[in-house]
Amino acid sequence: MTTTAQPRPYLTSLTPLPSALRPHCLAWDRLRLWVPIASRSRMDHSGCLVPLTDSDVDRILVVIAHSHAPNTRECYGSGLLVFHVFCDSRNIPESQRCPASSILVLSFLAACAGMYSGKTLDSYFYGIRAWHLLHGLPWSVDQAQASLTLEGAKSLAPLSSSRPKRAPFTVALLLALHSTLDLSTPLHAAVYACLTTSFFTIARMGEFTVPSLKDFNRQKHVTVGDIRHEVDRHGFNVTVFHLPRTKTSPTGEDVYWATQSGLVDPLAALTNHLHVNNPSTSDALFSWRHVSGLHVLTHSAFLKCLKEVSTRSGQGDLKGHGIRIGSTLEYLLRGVPFDTVKTMGRWSSDAFVLYLRKHAIILAPYLQDQPVLEPFTRYAMPT
Repeated sequence: MTTTAQPRPYLTSLTPLPSALRPHCLAWDRLRLWVPIASRSRMDHSGCLVPLTDSDVDRILVVIAHSHAPNTRECYGSGLLVFHVFCDSRNIPESQRCPASSILVLSFLAACAGMYSGKTLDSYFYGIRAWHLLHGLPWSVDQAQASLTLEGAKSLAPLSSSRPKRAPFTVALLLALHSTLDLSTPLHAAVYACLTTSFFTIARMGEFTVPSLKDFNRQKHVTVGDIRHEVDRHGFNVTVFHLPRTKTSPTGEDVYWATQSGLVDPLAALTNHLHVNNPSTSDALFSWRHVSGLHVLTHSAFLKCLKEVSTRSGQGDLKGHGIRIGSTLEYLLRGVPFDTVKTMGRWSSDAFVLYLRKHAIILAPYLQDQPVLEPFTRYAMPT
C-alpha cells in the first residue's frame, strides 16, 4: 500500500525497545519491515547455495506481502507489536523470537489471556505465524496446544471486549429510512441507492463506498461503468455489479440484485441517484453532487448520513455491518435455500451462519408436521 501517512507515537504501555530490526512504521508495514535476526535460507534441499541476487530474494518478500489484504496486514502488525513488547519484557533474545518456539508463543498467548478478546488473540497468533512465513523462517509451533490455549483465552476474555450484537437491517427499516430521506437531494439520493444496493446484493460493508475522498481508484472501486443488465432464459432480469477488487478476490467479483416491489426497490433508487447526481461511467458508482463538485461516497459520509436519519426516525444507532446481517436474514426468511444465500453472499465457509439471529423463524417451515410444506422443503433443501 502506497501512503504518505506517518506512524503515530507508540502508546506508553506498548512501546518496544529501540531496535534496528524494528523501525517505527505504520502497523500494516510491520510484517515486511520488521525483520528477524535470521534471514531466509538460500540453500537448496541438498545444502548447496542457490545463486540468487539480493534483489531476487527481496522480490519474494514483496510478492508474499501482497497475499494479505491491507486490513489483515494492519491487524497482524498490531499483534506483532504486542508480541515484541512481551518479548522485551521477558528479555527474550532476538534469535529466540524468530523462529519462535512453542513454549514462547504459548506463554505469549497465556499472558494476553484475559486482556484481549478471543478474536483479537487469534489474529495476533496468526500474525506471528505470517511474519515467520513471510521471512522464510520455519514455523514449528504445536498447533494442537495453540488451539487449546486460544480456546481457553476466549473463556477468559473480558466482557468489555465483546461488542454488542449488531441489529440487522430489515425491509421495514429501509422503508422507515426512505420516509425520512429527501431523495431529491444529491447525498440522500446516493446514500439510499447505496443502501438498497448493498442490502439486496448482500454486500460487505465498504464494497460500494470509498475509504476517503482521495482514495478512489478505478482498479479497486466500483464505477458506473461496472454495471450491466442480464436476462436469463426465463426472462428474469438481473442487474450485475462488477467489484474490481474485494476482500477475498484481488481479481474482483460480481454481485447482483433483481427489482423489488415497493419503495425499497434498488432499481428505482439507483435510477433516481443517476438522475440526481449524473456521474459519468468512469466515476465512482455512488458519487454525489457537493457544492464544491462531484464527491465520491465515502464510508464515513454514508454511515454519518444513516445515523442522522435513523436518529430522526427513531430507529436508534445503526451499524453498517447490520446491512449484510439483515439482507442475509431477509433472503433466508423468504425461503431462499441456504446454499443459494451462501453463494450470493460469497462466503467460502459457513461463516454466514453466525449472522442468523432468528434461527427458529428461518427453520419454522422445516419443523412443521403438515405435508403441505413438503414442496417447499424440496425446493429449499434439494437433495
